[in-house]
Amino acid sequence: MRTLTNRSFFCCLRLIVFIIGFSTFAHAQSFSFDNLTKVDGLAQNTVTDIIEDKRGFMWFATANGLSRFDGYEFVNYHNNPNDINSLPNNFVRTLLVDNDGTLWIGTQNGLARYNALTDDFTRYSQQNSSLNNNIINALSLSHSGEVLVANEAHLYTYSPTTNDFKLLDIPASRLPPEIKSMLAEEKLTWIGTYGHGIYVLDNETMTLYDLKEDNPLNVLISAEYLFDIKRYNNKYWLATELGAYVWNKSTNELHHFNTDSSPNLLGNEVRSIQSGNDGEIWLGTSVGLTIVNENLDSTKQISLDNELGENAQQNEAGIFLLNIFRDSNNTLWLGSHTAGIYRYNQDSALFRHYVANPASTNALLSNVVWSIKQDSKGMIWLATQSGGVSEFDPETEHFTSWLKGFEHSIWDISIDAKDRLWLATSGGIFIYEKTLGNKLVKIKSLFKDTFYGRIIYADHRMWLKSSNNFLHWIDTNDFTEHSIRLNDPSLNTLEPIFVDSKRKLWIRANNGLIHFDLNTEKMSRPSTDSIINGNNFSSIIETDKEFWLASVEYGLITLDKQTYQILQQINVNTGLYDNQIMKAIKVKDSIWLTTMAGGINEVAISTGQVIQQITPERLGFNDFNEGAGLVTPENYVLFGGTKGFHLFQHNLVSQNTLSDNNKSNKPPTSPIITDLRLFNRKVTVHNLESPLEKPVYLTKTLILPNSSNHVGLTFGQLNPLDARGYTYRYKLGGYSNKWLDADERTREATFTNLDFGQYLFEVQSRHSLDPWSESTKLTLKIEPPIWLHRNALVLYCILTLFIALMVVKQYRSKRLARLAITESEERLKLTLWSSGDELWDWDIYQGQVFRSNTWGIMDFPQDDIRVNSAYQANIHQNDLKRVQDALNEHLQDKSEHFEVTYRASTFKGEWLWVLDRGKVVSRDSNNQPLRMTGTFKNISHLKVAEEQLKLFKRSIETISDGVFIADTSFRYISVNNAYCKYTGETREQALASYLTFHQYPGAFTEEVKKSLRQKGNWNGEVESRRINGEKYEMELNIDAINDEDGRISHYVGVFSDITSRKSTEKELLKLSNTDPLTDLPNRSFFQASHNNIVRRGTQHALVCLDMDNFKKINDSLGHQTGDLLIKQIAKRLQKLAGKRATCYRLGGDEFSILLDKDTDVHSVSHFTQSILDDLARPFLINHQEFVLGASIGIAFYPEDGSSPQELLKNADTAMYFAKNAGGNKYQFFSGEMNQNAVRQLQIENLIRLGLKEDLFNVYYQPKIDIATGKLVSMEALVRFEHPEKGIVSPAQFIPLAEQTGQVIDIGEVVLRKACEDTKRWVSAGIFTGRVAVNISARQFELPDLDETIERILQKADLSPLHLECEITEGTLMQDPESALHMMNRLRERGIHLALDDFGTGYSSLAYLKRFPLNTLKIDKAFIDDIATSSVDRHMTAAIINIAHNLGLKVVAEGVEHEEQMSILRRYDCEMLQGYLYSKPLSSARFERLLIENHQLNRLLQDS
Repeated sequence: MRTLTNRSFFCCLRLIVFIIGFSTFAHAQSFSFDNLTKVDGLAQNTVTDIIEDKRGFMWFATANGLSRFDGYEFVNYHNNPNDINSLPNNFVRTLLVDNDGTLWIGTQNGLARYNALTDDFTRYSQQNSSLNNNIINALSLSHSGEVLVANEAHLYTYSPTTNDFKLLDIPASRLPPEIKSMLAEEKLTWIGTYGHGIYVLDNETMTLYDLKEDNPLNVLISAEYLFDIKRYNNKYWLATELGAYVWNKSTNELHHFNTDSSPNLLGNEVRSIQSGNDGEIWLGTSVGLTIVNENLDSTKQISLDNELGENAQQNEAGIFLLNIFRDSNNTLWLGSHTAGIYRYNQDSALFRHYVANPASTNALLSNVVWSIKQDSKGMIWLATQSGGVSEFDPETEHFTSWLKGFEHSIWDISIDAKDRLWLATSGGIFIYEKTLGNKLVKIKSLFKDTFYGRIIYADHRMWLKSSNNFLHWIDTNDFTEHSIRLNDPSLNTLEPIFVDSKRKLWIRANNGLIHFDLNTEKMSRPSTDSIINGNNFSSIIETDKEFWLASVEYGLITLDKQTYQILQQINVNTGLYDNQIMKAIKVKDSIWLTTMAGGINEVAISTGQVIQQITPERLGFNDFNEGAGLVTPENYVLFGGTKGFHLFQHNLVSQNTLSDNNKSNKPPTSPIITDLRLFNRKVTVHNLESPLEKPVYLTKTLILPNSSNHVGLTFGQLNPLDARGYTYRYKLGGYSNKWLDADERTREATFTNLDFGQYLFEVQSRHSLDPWSESTKLTLKIEPPIWLHRNALVLYCILTLFIALMVVKQYRSKRLARLAITESEERLKLTLWSSGDELWDWDIYQGQVFRSNTWGIMDFPQDDIRVNSAYQANIHQNDLKRVQDALNEHLQDKSEHFEVTYRASTFKGEWLWVLDRGKVVSRDSNNQPLRMTGTFKNISHLKVAEEQLKLFKRSIETISDGVFIADTSFRYISVNNAYCKYTGETREQALASYLTFHQYPGAFTEEVKKSLRQKGNWNGEVESRRINGEKYEMELNIDAINDEDGRISHYVGVFSDITSRKSTEKELLKLSNTDPLTDLPNRSFFQASHNNIVRRGTQHALVCLDMDNFKKINDSLGHQTGDLLIKQIAKRLQKLAGKRATCYRLGGDEFSILLDKDTDVHSVSHFTQSILDDLARPFLINHQEFVLGASIGIAFYPEDGSSPQELLKNADTAMYFAKNAGGNKYQFFSGEMNQNAVRQLQIENLIRLGLKEDLFNVYYQPKIDIATGKLVSMEALVRFEHPEKGIVSPAQFIPLAEQTGQVIDIGEVVLRKACEDTKRWVSAGIFTGRVAVNISARQFELPDLDETIERILQKADLSPLHLECEITEGTLMQDPESALHMMNRLRERGIHLALDDFGTGYSSLAYLKRFPLNTLKIDKAFIDDIATSSVDRHMTAAIINIAHNLGLKVVAEGVEHEEQMSILRRYDCEMLQGYLYSKPLSSARFERLLIENHQLNRLLQDS
């Protein structure tokens, strides 16, 4: 008999891996697995068996111990030689849970049974049982439920009665050795071995049959290894080294799957078999996973290579799967050799994820899906942005790729009634049709080179986005184009989005939502509400009573179908995952929608409530695209995004019970308590002096010692499908009845300083928005302190009895004392006489009152009992009855003595407070009073003090601040109402406590007490916690009170709740330091941080960044688009900065980054280049791509500046040098830059001086008629003549003037002087032509340019016919529409217009023919080589022909040679300008030239 040891076991695995080959088949669907390895807590990465116990714990047998998994953490069990209740051996071979729920573990050195109540094991071996060998190969259950144990040589059954094993004897033959697998049925038991064949055992006759020979099943299988066997319905699946065999018991058919069969397997050695969730069979092979469909006619090969964890190891041939197990949640667990565990749950099957795979033909073309539509044949068409179109068969999950490498981005797809595809692309509309020959043929293309982001099909019409107040559509029958003019000139953009049941077309316009009635062709607005008209909507859904509008800003809005009034808004405040909705679709009574944040929500139409949230984690963080969604007639829902698309079945996923009446209302399962922690240390049943008698999840009542003042409980849903989708709440009854939300990551509740007594801990869980589960409860009993122990209470009872006896004895002593009172009456009178009190003696029998030591200021009180008088009573009427009642009560012997205070009137009518005390000193035999004596005492001064004390007490009670008084041991002896209000404690609870700061260490409390004892005062702001656990902040002041001896007798504390104020201060601090648009630190925070770094003297680098051409985007697309772009830029910068740097937004499109302690040039260069590379990637906003560059300046501290201001200035200087160098680059600061900056500042000051001192002069260069040679016009050119520096070149000051805006002032000076000179020469009769003045780009942007020119002409008294404005080609093309508007206004004033530098910019001929130009000037660059270059000659001739065809005259600039003039004359160019005739001349010299030219012309005329 051969023994299979650890070493031989793994050698066998490796041998078979290298022998068996495999074939792969890539599939479009993405199978998502979680890989759990030793890094995650698994005992070892080779998993030999997997089982689930009756409670739901997963158990994993490994080559180095046993692991238990609760869905979050692993608990590992190992062999301990010193503990007989530990595992017998660390190499665990097999696991089994019997019918009683007991876990059995077969190891390399014996069998073990897990004891759940004590969390340990009972061992069975050949030393203490009937087993004759300790190597346990297999465990199984017999048909009757008995445990079957197979070791190296024999098969045993376990008897619970004897707690021992009985050998299973086969009389006719011997069982094969090394049994690996068993399947026990009523009549037959299947037995598989390691290398010794496959057998069946007849349970009745105990006859053993080899399947290589004749057998009662008539099945012949030549395999020597049977690793696993399963039965599903009438099919038996056998996992062997030769592949998988499937025997159909009903038909007696035998299928054999291997690498050469069709369909084939990934590898020949099949180790494990398990049924999937949809009836398919999962086969774990030595090189990976193969899935066989239910009909056995196709297979899927799943690669697990991409799922490897950090510590997992992959075999060269693939992932070696040893076993597969499906738990009660239908989660599939795959155990591997050296690669850990792979987990695939039904959640992945519910949300099928399809992604692109360039290596496969059966996959999505591209991951970015913008539109999904279904044709009449049920095929689903997906438009990808840059990969073409994919056709998807939902039944076979087969993809067909079309239009690979399509030249345009595809943004939308629509299918007409003839199943033709209409593609809306960045280059127009393209129409395709699929032929019978299975080819996709282009029928037509429309609107070439025009961007279309959406196309809507309804009633044989394709509706398109349009502009300029026209609504466009195409007839799908004949492809004719149609337009409808809307009578609203304010409409610039019109984007159709929906056609409702009344044939109203819903249109998203630039100024709101509008309707166009297709029946009446009339336009209307459904609502005037700003939320409707100021919003963008991605989808509109129509139900019986409402319209549901999906907004890209404000969530889901419901409108009444008749009145269009807003009925409801559903957003993040009502449960929506995000307010930016990308797509919404209706399925039965539900609306499914995707959001910008990546999640999917389900909203019930009937209630308007969000009933389900599907988090981005469950969807692979797919960023969904606007408009990419579809629901099929079978209620399959598809959503597309940037990572492929998701598909799920509404009936299986929906939480809407109205939507599916067959949906089960299974109550949510309760969580379990997994761990107990005392003083932050985990406690188990194995700890010394552990309070646990059994594992905490089985414990109902837990008794803790009084010292356990820090208790932590960890809990969780046991083995959940979606662990991150669960939330938890808990409460501790007896401490607080408020439910507290638990941290989803730690799932822990911690309690400190619990008083002794009994508490009830409850915890609940829920998944997504499901109802809360039933509570899992644990009773906590905190033992009392030693002074409240039972023995202490007995002692207290004895003391109480002793005190009672002493009280009785004291009472008897008092009775004797009363007798002594009578004897000492005279002595008492003498004593009272000396006290100043008035004495009275009332002879009750005679009715007389004797007074002594009288005051002489008042009569004896007239109470009508002691004195009967006709005079009015001198006792205050409010006190009289009280005096009488007290006196009568004492006379009747109902009180020990008479004592009452009241007000009595003096002879002067003043009221005195009197203390009247007395006692009956003699009674008769009938207990009737005979004599009574007493005293009067003036207590007016005491009453005043008493009233002041009462007033003070009421003030303390009603003051809004909390007040407490403590004794010298800091025990509270008095608190006011505000104290109870702020702390939540009752007065009794407060008076039983001491001054303690629970939120701080004990040393803090002692320090405060020390300060009070030494200084007599302490104040500060501290944090505390109310009785309900709520935290708050207070401002506290405590003062010591001294007694008459100067010693501290009490402490008085006054505090107020400043939580609200502190919260406001924090919010204000955040607002003052944070940019509200990007949430980045702002300029003020940057300045503070930078100052701190410089103050510390820390070397660092400062990076300043400014986006190139950002202003154009703001001006052309609006600030809303600009803000969205800024937010995306900030996110990228923040991600790049990470933890090594801090990013700030200084304002606009300017950012700065501080690299603290990083001054390495190479490191900073690499970091800066990564910023440029990342920002160069396109930004996608509203279906538009934006490509921007950035200019970056870098300065180092302290090399480039010793102060924050200097460093920022120098970094800015470097940034502007980078921008002036073309942008999209970075520049380090240098001293030369500073010099250039100083020079630019000097030039700017010179320009300012020139404007002030009138140093700008005008030079003129003539324009000559080529045909006649006459001077017909001139161009005015500016020159800066400085008295000391001479003439400053325009190349030096014009670009800077353009940047600073000073060019506007210079332009007005040139225009004014040119008009004044021209007027003088026209009036003198020496000039009749036009003066051409250059208009700069900054001037042309002025909205009142025409008015400024008109004002200068009027001041100079010059006709507009003598003025020509030259405008460069680049200036006009910055904003052609605005330029056209300004040019028309100038032409209306009679001013001629010339296009300067033609051919050097990007002119559009379409605009050129619309511009009201008179003259076109050819740039000098074309003229220079016209005599030597045929290319330049042909281009010049073409420009002249274009100008003439447009009715324009042509001026050639820079003509310097006769050959150039001859060629231009041959091409019919009208005028030339250049050094051939004259260079630019000053006003005086040009005037002499005009005079000479005039005289010459007169001579020629006279001759």
